[in-house]
Amino acid sequence: MDLKDPKTQKLFLAALVAFLVIYFWYARIYSVNIKKINVKQVEYEMLLTNLKNVEMKAKSFQNLKAEYEGLLNRYKQVELLLPEEKQIPLFLTQLQSASQNSEARISQIMPRGIKPVSFYNAATFGMDLKGTYEDLGTFFASVANFPFLTNVTEVDFAGLPKDEVKKEKKTVAVSCKLTTYFIKEEEKLQKVEFSK
Repeated sequence: MDLKDPKTQKLFLAALVAFLVIYFWYARIYSVNIKKINVKQVEYEMLLTNLKNVEMKAKSFQNLKAEYEGLLNRYKQVELLLPEEKQIPLFLTQLQSASQNSEARISQIMPRGIKPVSFYNAATFGMDLKGTYEDLGTFFASVANFPFLTNVTEVDFAGLPKDEVKKEKKTVAVSCKLTTYFIKEEEKLQKVEFSK
């Protein structure tokens, strides 16, 4: 190999220029940009991890929201059976209507107060009525079909004297206790709105 040969010199010069170009490209461009690329790669992986976390939370949130909606619907169904306090007049109207439909005659209704029980209140009424067995059965069936919860307890039946039976055509006197329930105002569940 002759170093004085111009072809060889051109070849060495081309190799030297190629080496210098590659060296400067590596030192000035590639190594600086590889650091930026590595930093961006780390940022990308962190963003991807955060995105996965947000997706998991969103799925969890959707499940919680669906569960909440289901529980709220069940609560609303129970709340329908436990009327508000202002519906006590409706309760008394329902009693009067049941009495008229059954031909049982209510002789006395005595409020016995409102008693707080956990998340609801119980309003109790004492009641005396007269009628035939059939009338009373129809009356109690009507009470059982009220659109809200009503319990009938402490039922005492007593036969009426014959002279009263002839006069009123009622054979039985009943004394009982009626209890209806309503949710406490401070215990009412408020619907939560979820922002999107």
